[in-house]
Amino acid sequence: MSDKFTLLSNEISSKQKPVISIVTPVYKNDPSPLLARLLTEVSSGSFKGNVEIVVVNDGSNDIGLSKKISDFIEKFPIPAKYYDFAANNGRSFARNQLIKHSQGEYILFLDSDMLPDDDNFIGKWLQHLNNSPEITYGGYTIKQAPITNENRLARALAAKSDCEPANIRAERGAQAVATSNLLVRRDIMEKVPFDCGFKGWGWEDTDWALRADESGFKVTHVDITATHLGLDDANVLLDKLKKAGPNFKYILENHPQMANVKSAKLAILLSKLPFLGLLAALTKQIATCQNAPDKIRSFAARLWRGIWAAKALK
Repeated sequence: MSDKFTLLSNEISSKQKPVISIVTPVYKNDPSPLLARLLTEVSSGSFKGNVEIVVVNDGSNDIGLSKKISDFIEKFPIPAKYYDFAANNGRSFARNQLIKHSQGEYILFLDSDMLPDDDNFIGKWLQHLNNSPEITYGGYTIKQAPITNENRLARALAAKSDCEPANIRAERGAQAVATSNLLVRRDIMEKVPFDCGFKGWGWEDTDWALRADESGFKVTHVDITATHLGLDDANVLLDKLKKAGPNFKYILENHPQMANVKSAKLAILLSKLPFLGLLAALTKQIATCQNAPDKIRSFAARLWRGIWAAKALK
């Protein structure tokens, strides 16, 4: 694991620690829409001393992308830093580095392919601090995401399982938490860092939330939402769900209570069946068929995810 990086700072010093560090991990995707939206809000508001921006590029090795990010960092009228790591070390590593290199009392994790749904997004999070939160998930939508034939499956899957209002998410507590738009008090992150045992894609944020919850920290849910712009095409999405299989096994070993979740029950049931390879081929064919109804494609994608989790369990 490499921790070699180059650093760019806009060198605007704050006399006091910021209240919130907005931290964004990047790997190969362009965070320009997010950074432009944040820049607009902080340029029109009075956030000096309250907010800083920290971006970590986890080994994208893309000079053009680094230049884009650097240009934004230099424009921010508040403290902003950019760490460009030489090697890719994974999602948990990147988030732990964001914790290490930020200074805020609170850390707002905001994925690079997210876009705030409100022009007063930062202002609402600052106002939320009046509630003395420990861990708060702001929510996820696809309101501003482009509608294309290629991302229809991702839209259908997100609408079914991810785009829930705060009152519904609150019923599932820590299990409904994602790091795409998550506020955490700094001392909690220092006590409960992300587990770098997760490899590739998926489940590391759920694992973190469950461990924080088990450590006695309160998880709350609010509707300070952001849109997930980076909806994948069907083949990329299915590949991610496939690669998440081993991580599912890892989280189940660390959190046996996850066996009661619907998706886990499906995976455990599927692990007892023969001919999973044939079933996987069939579900992929259905999920990638643009002529099939979105509900059927979405169901096939969830079944596909369960099959690869089942294979990992075997």
